[in-house]
Amino acid sequence: MSMNWNSPAHPEFLTTDNRRLSVNRIFCIAKNYEEHAKEMGGEVDRKAPFHFQKSFDALTFGPEVRYPSHTDDLHHEVELVAVLGHGGSNLSLEEAQSAIFGYAVGLDFTRRDRQAEAKEKGRPWEIAKNFDDAGVMGRVTPKAELPAMDNAAITLDVNDQRRQAGNINQMAYNPTELIAFLSTLQELKAGDLIFTGTPSGVGAVTRGDHLVGRIDGLEDLAIQLV
Repeated sequence: MSMNWNSPAHPEFLTTDNRRLSVNRIFCIAKNYEEHAKEMGGEVDRKAPFHFQKSFDALTFGPEVRYPSHTDDLHHEVELVAVLGHGGSNLSLEEAQSAIFGYAVGLDFTRRDRQAEAKEKGRPWEIAKNFDDAGVMGRVTPKAELPAMDNAAITLDVNDQRRQAGNINQMAYNPTELIAFLSTLQELKAGDLIFTGTPSGVGAVTRGDHLVGRIDGLEDLAIQLV
């Protein structure tokens, strides 16, 4: 299947080789690291991944990121983002791996107070997860330029203090497995982004904070909340 990157109504992300490619959809995986699931009072679902979506226009690239309204408890979540170069339905693991164009460092921001309210009332998480600048992504490194992304350290520093530290080998479901699963639910397409979950250590941030996300082999993501 050929790539279809030309969608001017969609935001564009930048690759490390200075190509501009269009975002299609944003899939976000929840509770994909055991220790993070525990710190949120839950556990990994070993039967199937759990996910939600953000609107593509909730995505930003920094370096300044707006602190949202309607929260007094905004939390950071550093993540590996897998970017699809092509899609399909009911992909095998081999096909899912082939569909990956590249990877980037991402930040998923959460109105944690609004999420707690939604959980208590049995409501969707949308108000907690989908808002202006709710997702941030760094430059995408093409997969062809990377070693296998199965054993990379992932960290987040806030104001030069380490907040999150883990390894992507701690995922319950690796990116290939996530893509294969998502493709059973709907047809995936070029430009789809998969935020693959966050390690433990999430916490509150506020205006003026400087955040740096790092994953071995990828370009750092540095932003400031304003």
